[in-house]
Amino acid sequence: MKNQKKKTRFLGSLRTQLPVSYAGIALITTTLIGLVLIFIIWNYYHGLEEKYLNSNLHGTANSLTRIVEENDITSPEALKEYSGVFQNQSNITAFLTQSRMRVLDIEGNVIADSGSPSQSWNITIPKPNSNDDQQRSENSTNNDERPSFSLERSEEQSGQDSEGNPPPYSIQANPNMFGFLLEDSLNEESKRSSVVAEEAFYDKDGNIIGYVELSEGPGYGRRIILNVLKGWAIASLIGLIVSVTFGWIMSRKLSKPLVELEKVASEMKNGNYEIRSPVLKPDELASLSGTFNQMAAHIQKSIETLRQFVSDAAHEIRTPLTSLRADLNLALSENSVKKSKPIVKRSLEQVDRLDQLSRDLLDLSKLESRNTDIEMERINLADLLAELSEIHASAAEQAGITFLLQVPSSSLIVNGVKSQLYRAVGNLLDNAVKFTPAGGKVSLSLGELDRSALIEIEDTGIGIPADERELLFKRFHRGKNTQRYPGSGLGLAIAKAIVEKHQGEIGLLSDKKHTIFFIKLPLIDTPE
Repeated sequence: MKNQKKKTRFLGSLRTQLPVSYAGIALITTTLIGLVLIFIIWNYYHGLEEKYLNSNLHGTANSLTRIVEENDITSPEALKEYSGVFQNQSNITAFLTQSRMRVLDIEGNVIADSGSPSQSWNITIPKPNSNDDQQRSENSTNNDERPSFSLERSEEQSGQDSEGNPPPYSIQANPNMFGFLLEDSLNEESKRSSVVAEEAFYDKDGNIIGYVELSEGPGYGRRIILNVLKGWAIASLIGLIVSVTFGWIMSRKLSKPLVELEKVASEMKNGNYEIRSPVLKPDELASLSGTFNQMAAHIQKSIETLRQFVSDAAHEIRTPLTSLRADLNLALSENSVKKSKPIVKRSLEQVDRLDQLSRDLLDLSKLESRNTDIEMERINLADLLAELSEIHASAAEQAGITFLLQVPSSSLIVNGVKSQLYRAVGNLLDNAVKFTPAGGKVSLSLGELDRSALIEIEDTGIGIPADERELLFKRFHRGKNTQRYPGSGLGLAIAKAIVEKHQGEIGLLSDKKHTIFFIKLPLIDTPE
């Protein structure tokens, strides 16, 4: 089973697939090139073979026509009477053209056939008699007695002519790709063409008397194609080896940084979140390693934040639970209902605090989740702030605080979730009213800055120490001067998560006298 998995992993790895892909591409390319090349060469030489036979065929047919006209041959039977003449013509033509020649009558009967040109030929030269020079001279001037030379098939040669003359001198000619080899034996069988050409020849009246056929011509193209095939096979094999080698080198080069990245990921899987990938090459892998390091940093930050969150949450929950347990124990020890009633009331307050804390934690978790889809709508911020001011103005009035609202007459429209924006601004207003003593002032204003809506919440409350300004939006953080005020330390963190969810910005303006929080949200409409 393990061997099977290793084999599957090996076959599916980049180091294996890349060389195989290169080899496949090289094989397909060389095959296509070889096929096209062979087709072009075959087509070219096949055309030459046809042209060669047709050119010789036309001259041979004219020669046979002259023989027929000169001998007044007008019937197939007469053709047979001159079969020796036609046979001699066939032998000469076959020898000169290195092809097979057949003479046929109009019914397709064979009159003469030179036979396959692959057979050897004998060129015979008459041997002079033992007479004196005068006799040789007379013989040489008498052209009708003996031919100066003759062509015969090698198996037709005889040792003595019909007149009893000595055997002639003989030269054996064997067909070869470049002509003939004057040797005693045929060393190599020539490849012959499959092209067959046929043409008619005529009598003196212009009637077809027979046909001449040329076939089995020189098949030079086949030899060339065979050599091309051998060369193509060798070149393909070399190309295949080079492609596999190059693919193997490239696979090693490409897989090496991926293996390093895999090692880093494995370290992260084992809990080492501080490890980072080196800068890889080429640029695409460098971008991948950069993205991986960003992801690793985000994961590390998220885990650290989660750990801190759990620690802070446990601490925040432990405090009311400790107080609740102490109050309940105290209430149990009291025999009088009158004395235990305030204790139970204080316990209920702790329960409410725990309930609010759990709901705030749940809301913050949902807001910080990137997988949460929210449905946006067009919101008029002036109407939203006017609605909020009614509630907080009443609370401020009960606490003896002056509440001011300043909104423009034009509409400032943003895209968002009304309930979330309502809560974000409301949290800031709750803090402003809560931390402002009687006689103070809280103001809420709306304006426009750089194509963004700007909401400002200003109060004259207890202020924020300079060393705690950077920690304001951290979960569960509460200032040193806020310990006597109720709260969970999650209000500003929730407000920040909501604003960032709306592609906005939240912060604290630098003002030594007053506390001024701001919220910037992108506008979607031009103010009227």
